[in-house]
Amino acid sequence: MGFQFQAISSVSDQMTGELGLSYTEIGTLIGFFILPGVVLAFPAGWMGRWLADSTSTILGLLFMAAGGAIAASAEGFDGIAAGRLVMGIGFVICSVYFTKIVVDWFSGRELATALSILVISWPGGIALSQVSHSWMAETLGWPIAIWSTTGLCAVSIALILAIYRAPPSQGPGGAAPLVEWGLKRKEWWLIGVSAISWGVFNAGYIVFLSFAAQSLVTDERSILAATALVSIGSWTAMAAIPAGGIVADWSKRPDLVVYTAMGLGIVSMITLPMDGLAIPSAIIFGAAGIMPAGVLVAMTGRAVAPERRAFGMGVYYIGYFFFCTVSPIVAGWLFDQTGDARDPLLLAMGLFAATAATYWAFDVVERRF
Repeated sequence: MGFQFQAISSVSDQMTGELGLSYTEIGTLIGFFILPGVVLAFPAGWMGRWLADSTSTILGLLFMAAGGAIAASAEGFDGIAAGRLVMGIGFVICSVYFTKIVVDWFSGRELATALSILVISWPGGIALSQVSHSWMAETLGWPIAIWSTTGLCAVSIALILAIYRAPPSQGPGGAAPLVEWGLKRKEWWLIGVSAISWGVFNAGYIVFLSFAAQSLVTDERSILAATALVSIGSWTAMAAIPAGGIVADWSKRPDLVVYTAMGLGIVSMITLPMDGLAIPSAIIFGAAGIMPAGVLVAMTGRAVAPERRAFGMGVYYIGYFFFCTVSPIVAGWLFDQTGDARDPLLLAMGLFAATAATYWAFDVVERRF
């Protein structure tokens, strides 16, 4: 998912040069990958009443593969946008069920650690895109870069067919023995606040990924070199995210992990464009700013009972998809208006601050209701 999502950002220079796209249009294409989730997150969660989790994830990957093929074959904005929307249908299905599978397996155990391991696939795929798709676009053309995402989806389908097993609490097909409609009053509050928290956190990360490289381009540094520098943060995050989950589970203070991480993440975005600070800032962003990802996802295990989890995950991802759709469009518009890539970074800082605030609100709701 991360590999396919990041592909547009990684080849944006080639698209703006060859197709004449504006950065507002690039931001729109980035957001279109997530846009279907605003409408489909709820139905995707409810789909678990009829389909096994493994079947749902394979269906999602088939949509992603098809969307990659459509976008890679397109010759302008409209065709690429159509492909991104088809990818997005698959993305919402996979997001809901990959998360649900891990929560079902590890609820009541080291859930933050387990979800952290799942979440590193996102920055891992993004980092792989940053170092490979820019090179593919420059040497082979941007369509080849997009085609590579379809190939990886096919590999993922084969892996699920070969190794997936349902949690012990479920039947052989992976469908939950009981799936209830609706949520209790407290669950609505908790899943709503956690959805906003996860949404603004990822929105801040997406804006950073989409526009940080442009803030580092100079007469001496190309966009390819700037993208490689930014990718350091994603590679670092792959080690930091599991560490964040382990620290949260061990210390029993996930709140401190979140607040500290968001503060350091904001500082790293302030210092990133400063002379000589690009590499340490990217490392701090990945090591600290993205560290609480597993902790934030683990809020879902605290928010909703297992028999209502498929329904709750659908509600949860509506907020996530909304914020992640709108934020890159707004960031691209800011960049077009001012020509300064530091303005999108200011938006990302605000989104990280909102993450800390909503995590605090979740704790308040959990204690008082």
